[in-house]
Amino acid sequence: MFSSLPAGCAIALIGADDSGKTRLAEALAQRLAQRGIAASLVIEPSPGRSIDPGTLEVHRDALILFIAAASPTPIDDMLRKALMDAKLSFAVVHGEGDEQLANAWKAINAAADADDHRPAAPEGTAAWSWACEKCSDPACEHRLFSDLVARRSS
Repeated sequence: MFSSLPAGCAIALIGADDSGKTRLAEALAQRLAQRGIAASLVIEPSPGRSIDPGTLEVHRDALILFIAAASPTPIDDMLRKALMDAKLSFAVVHGEGDEQLANAWKAINAAADADDHRPAAPEGTAAWSWACEKCSDPACEHRLFSDLVARRSS
């Protein structure tokens, strides 16, 4: 079952070059097209391009999927920091190949379902906001980020 994405929804795939984001974008585009779902996919950062909170600001209204590399890298850390510094909500997608596609699809479905039950955003505010309600991924980083926020406030 698939809930509806907001009209004109953009999905931003953000990850290191070796995260599989390009292959994932192609697979997601094919799956969305097969289901007649109109959404645009954006891949960041482009090869040879740096990324910072200002660069990410353009994706404020997008569903942001952070594509985690198979093992943590300094680039992953830099991208996560940029997302958090920009105060952007994002879902972390783990895995490779079909597992990565399945996890991305779950994140998109969860966001669409959450959006169906969310009241309309007041005028002048962001139309899309990712709300992690402790997804079904056992490797979810919800606890990690909660601990980091708790440490920051102490």
